Amino acid sequence: MREVFSQAPPGEKEGALALGATRWGVIRAVVLPFGKGGIIGGSMLGLGRALGEAIAVAIIISPIFTITPHILQSGGNSIPATIVLRFSESSGLGLSVLMAAGLTLFVLTLVVNMIASLVVSRSRSGQGVEI
Repeated sequence: MREVFSQAPPGEKEGALALGATRWGVIRAVVLPFGKGGIIGGSMLGLGRALGEAIAVAIIISPIFTITPHILQSGGNSIPATIVLRFSESSGLGLSVLMAAGLTLFVLTLVVNMIASLVVSRSRSGQGVEI
């Protein structure tokens, strides 16, 4: 997000300061609206990562392939780690479970990234800026 804030158009920032805006006013009126897409996009990508690693693990994966409501107890693992650790010894149903876990991780990440892309494309960030 720092990169997005640093790319706010200097002409607009200087113009707001020249018109008497305070530093906080420039941030609120120029920098934050310009960086809205980057803020939302970065947050959504972070959310996608968290969803893929935490929620899918809690819902789908445990070391014994059972769903457990005790997600904070030891024994849980991330989807990629479980796939790597169990792939060589799995066959039949175990292999199908690992494939389903990978597919679920892919779908969750894809959905969150699509939502983030939609939000970023609708934002003002970078539109109408002359370089």
